Amino acid sequence: MNEIRSFIEWLSYHPTPDEISRALVLDHLAALGACCARIGLLNPDDSLTFAGEYGFEDGRKGETFTSSEWRSWVHDAADIALGRNSDHWSSDKKLLMYQLRHRGAIQGHLAVRFSKPVEDITRVEEVVLDYAVPLSLYLSLNHDGQRGASTSAREDTGADHLTPRQLSILGGMVEGKTNHELATELGFSVSTIRHETMRIYQALAVSDRKEAAKKALALSLI
Repeated sequence: MNEIRSFIEWLSYHPTPDEISRALVLDHLAALGACCARIGLLNPDDSLTFAGEYGFEDGRKGETFTSSEWRSWVHDAADIALGRNSDHWSSDKKLLMYQLRHRGAIQGHLAVRFSKPVEDITRVEEVVLDYAVPLSLYLSLNHDGQRGASTSAREDTGADHLTPRQLSILGGMVEGKTNHELATELGFSVSTIRHETMRIYQALAVSDRKEAAKKALALSLI
């Protein structure tokens, strides 16, 4: 859980897809044998752009392929992306691909390659999915121009006035932590956490933890 929280907090610095791909391989998935990662994003015209990558020898970062081009590809990754393969894995169990979604629509794919065939595919899938979910949210706020809208919306609330302590508590809310868990982790009393929680609600103009977490992600606060 701490690794996921660290990743979410790092996304608040607005890294590039290249930097995200590198961090996933070197900082978060290396222990599982990951050696390469690539983020492909779908454009409104259904073309596909390799927005970021790390470790792939062909080095196709920044290339854009028309809909007819990428949909005609015949290889394991394409089969997974196009649904021709119901599994998330390539036949040799060395490539895992997840769909990155926004409001139910596919906005791209995260591909992770491993140095050798993965044996415990269920465990590895769960770990990679833990990173793919916040990545989907992050990309949805940045790929289609919503980042500017998020900044504007932030100015309409008191979000810019949240203290570092309140942002830490807000990060815990996103992870679903209770007041008691946050108090233990951050070194404050439960009453302090409750007091700061009410201030967070007021700043974000929300009424509960679920709304606060949702708005924090929408405004790229964490």
